[in-house]
Amino acid sequence: MMKTNRSTLRILSIAMLVALIFTAMPAVALADSSFSAYVKVGSMRVYRDASLSTYWGSLPEKTIVTVKAYAGDVAKISYNGKTGYAAISDMGTVESIADKAVTTQKTRVYEKPSTSSRYATVGKGVSVNVLAINGSCAMVERNGKVGYMLVSHLSIEGQTIEPSMPETPVAPEPEPEPKPETIEDAFNSGKYSNEQLCFAYATKVMGYNTAAAAGLLANISAESGFRPGTNGDSGRSYGICQWFSSRKTRLINYCADNGLDYTTLYAQLRFLDYELERYYPSVDRYMKNVDNSADGAYDAAYYFCYNFEAPADRTGQSTSRAKAAQNIFYPRYA
Repeated sequence: MMKTNRSTLRILSIAMLVALIFTAMPAVALADSSFSAYVKVGSMRVYRDASLSTYWGSLPEKTIVTVKAYAGDVAKISYNGKTGYAAISDMGTVESIADKAVTTQKTRVYEKPSTSSRYATVGKGVSVNVLAINGSCAMVERNGKVGYMLVSHLSIEGQTIEPSMPETPVAPEPEPEPKPETIEDAFNSGKYSNEQLCFAYATKVMGYNTAAAAGLLANISAESGFRPGTNGDSGRSYGICQWFSSRKTRLINYCADNGLDYTTLYAQLRFLDYELERYYPSVDRYMKNVDNSADGAYDAAYYFCYNFEAPADRTGQSTSRAKAAQNIFYPRYA
């Protein structure tokens, strides 16, 4: 009988275990085992495994991906020929109305569903994919980029799409900025998203201007997607800033000493403020003195990532988050 060494047995055992995990994972597939989705958060974290424990990289807002399967809040996605895993809550479903539409005249493609947002101009006869229609506004995709156009400037198979509202893209009503009597009231109201609460805390409690707060948001988005219960590094990292090892212990101890639940967003922001003042005063000072501009947001995100988060790829991650702060979060709150 052929002898099998321990190394070979171990490899076979791991392979069988992986196969069992993916066999046991309930996956719901749509539209010939796949459907399109878009990134709806500022920066979506992508992982190498279905447990979302091994961080791989991130994709910016509005990126179109293919969802191969999903179970619970975990989706197996494909992008540019690579496969990874991400949280379903970070994505929105793209329902394709038509594979192709054509512009009927020279028109504008807006960054957001509002004529007050930035835009690019395209000529007549340009082919686009229509992803969704809301009244007079069409969400379109071309060469992997998503934008918004007037429905009346498009035709499908030679027929003009009729809008159901006046021919001006109307921006959705903006979510109200938290203006409660106290910041605690905002957290308890249930009216605001975690992103909004982080911005409110940064500006109203920590003393950051809009640019610094945008830099902070870009980092929290990349680290946890604003989810306080996020685990990383096989459970060694935790929370919105992915506090690692002894810093995770410090978070838990601080909250216990101050009567706070360390699993909540409010408690983690309280700890973040404390940790910056106590252990990273130079970072805190830098954040409080950045110029309140898009460039200031870039600088704040880069500095915070490089000196506070300190990921493995410091330069690459700092640059990526700086761009998100400058181009996504600062315009959103400025």
